[in-house]
Amino acid sequence: MPRIPRALVEEMLAHAREDLPNEACGVIHAKDGVPVAVHRVRNVAGDDGTGSPYRYLMDPMTQHRLEVRRDDEGETLFAIYHSHVASAARPSPTDVRMAFFPPGEVEQPPMFPDTYYILVSLEHETPDVRAYHIRQGGIIEEAPIEVV
Repeated sequence: MPRIPRALVEEMLAHAREDLPNEACGVIHAKDGVPVAVHRVRNVAGDDGTGSPYRYLMDPMTQHRLEVRRDDEGETLFAIYHSHVASAARPSPTDVRMAFFPPGEVEQPPMFPDTYYILVSLEHETPDVRAYHIRQGGIIEEAPIEVV
């Protein structure tokens, strides 16, 4: 069960609301298994690279800088998060395909097998935040979040 500080959940919610009408995306870093920071990453999906309300694609240069930072600071990738602006907080078929490399090769291990995928849904007035693991075969396993 992922234990996530309330301040980090609030940061993801704020990011999701601020990026409307597009999906927001980013990562959560951990130190010694404890989530310590939310890092917003620009969604470059869409024809003009300014985001999309239907999918997300993290800016690759920002992702690279965050990977270097994680290594330098002894942190790990705890979660990849993104928002759904008008659908449930559950990985879509596109989300599942993109968890593998090359995308859609679901019969091999996912790119980040121990990383949580956190979904923030703004479908209803009260946001919904849920965490999942995406497993080989495209299997989705929910991991209830404990907000601390």
